Amino acid sequence: MRDSFLRGAFILTVAGIIVKLLGVFYRIPFTRMVGSEGIGLYQMAYPIYATILALSTSGLPVAISYLVAEKRARGDFSGARVTFFLSLGILFILGMTFSVVLFRSAYYLAVNLLGDTRAYYPLFTVAPAILVVSVASAFRGYFQGCQVMWPTAVSQVAEQVVRVATVFWAGICLLPKGVEFAAAGATFGAVTGGFSGLLVLVAVFLWFEKTSRPPGHSWKPGISISEDFVQILRRLFSYALPISAGSLVMPVVQAIDTMIIPHRLQDAGCSVSEATSLFGQFSGMAGSLVFLPVVFTAALATSLVPSIAAAYARKDQMQVRRGVSTSVRITVALVLPAAVGIALLATPMTTFLFADPGAGEVTSWLAPAAFFSGLYQTTSGALQGLGCTWIPVINLVVGCLVKIFCNYYLTVFPVLGVKGAAVGSVFCFLVASLLNDFSLRLRVWGYSGFFPYLSPSLLAATIMGVMLPQVYGFLKLYGNGVATCASIFVGACVYFLFFLGFGGVKLSSLRKLF
Repeated sequence: MRDSFLRGAFILTVAGIIVKLLGVFYRIPFTRMVGSEGIGLYQMAYPIYATILALSTSGLPVAISYLVAEKRARGDFSGARVTFFLSLGILFILGMTFSVVLFRSAYYLAVNLLGDTRAYYPLFTVAPAILVVSVASAFRGYFQGCQVMWPTAVSQVAEQVVRVATVFWAGICLLPKGVEFAAAGATFGAVTGGFSGLLVLVAVFLWFEKTSRPPGHSWKPGISISEDFVQILRRLFSYALPISAGSLVMPVVQAIDTMIIPHRLQDAGCSVSEATSLFGQFSGMAGSLVFLPVVFTAALATSLVPSIAAAYARKDQMQVRRGVSTSVRITVALVLPAAVGIALLATPMTTFLFADPGAGEVTSWLAPAAFFSGLYQTTSGALQGLGCTWIPVINLVVGCLVKIFCNYYLTVFPVLGVKGAAVGSVFCFLVASLLNDFSLRLRVWGYSGFFPYLSPSLLAATIMGVMLPQVYGFLKLYGNGVATCASIFVGACVYFLFFLGFGGVKLSSLRKLF
């Protein structure tokens, strides 16, 4: 399990890095073209789309991954296929239904919920993506359950390439018609990109069906070896429901942010345009930069769920502990220095990427959320692999209640403003990740939490943090872009060397990633 999940995580990480780099690549020129107000309109539509998408998928992709891995570990290959096709049909129906719902309600949501009629256009154009992405998620869940991660990786890259092309087209062709139409064209990239990713997944699935048949097994549709049709359906929904609820929490809170933050900023004395611009800095710029390291933990969590599920089905507690401990140790080692680096180089980064140094301060305040959100994501994957699907949901709800409280009461203070929303996000993931880690300590034999892995990372990150401002200051005369990129590279090298020196990882262990 260990080598399999690390290799799968590595494949997904590489794809995730490519996707994120492409995302930054299109966001930089698009932000410069439409400004923070255009990004604000784009970000207003996204939380509603993400909320409806969470309702549409209903947690089924992770449920597919979990059940397929469990059944294949027990030799029930027919049951794994029945699980997939059942889920595919359900996701198609749900995706179609919710796409129509968003089509019909786009204007109402823009006027009555978002308070800006211009948000109608991005809401309307993104609606078909719900159907396309829902169907694609079924294929990804199946491949992940088979612990074959490259189809997901390839489809994600294809999806993002087409999305970027669509965004460039929108910025060039639609901006003269108005910033709202440019934002609408950008959101339509979710449709064109999602369809491209789906085509890749279908093609790979047809090839996979012909080449991956286990010896002595036939792909005959019908009844599972271990469970009948109704039992599989019941287990799918019993596992998917809490994951659906969990995937719904953050989009709902983001939608609440969309309503609370701009209005509270206006209460603090900002104009409508200023409030939208500040919200764009917080959500569209700071958020996209701070949560960039999540690409690592997303890959770990995705690969971890089927691996833990398979080991748990075999009652192999040693493998379960090893998988959980390894994933948490890697999370701490990768995400902690990223959070420190973003906090220290926030203004140079936002200046270089978005030509907006004003977004640097809120980015610096939001930076600790990079570490805690990564830890939350990895520990959630471990808990889901153990079948404890409600625990991460409850823990995240507790964290989000803290976030809403902070957003409402802190953003109205002029001394904080939008930085109060950043504080709320940090405390949200701090609370949720600590609760998740405590839950794992209670359920995994021999797991002692993430604290034992902190020392080498914290020491190395501290040394890196002391050196980063000096390096940037020395190189600044060559220009902000050169100084920023060089500082990131030097900081990463310094951290890695001191991390090795403090015994964070052995070189022999790194070979297991390849």
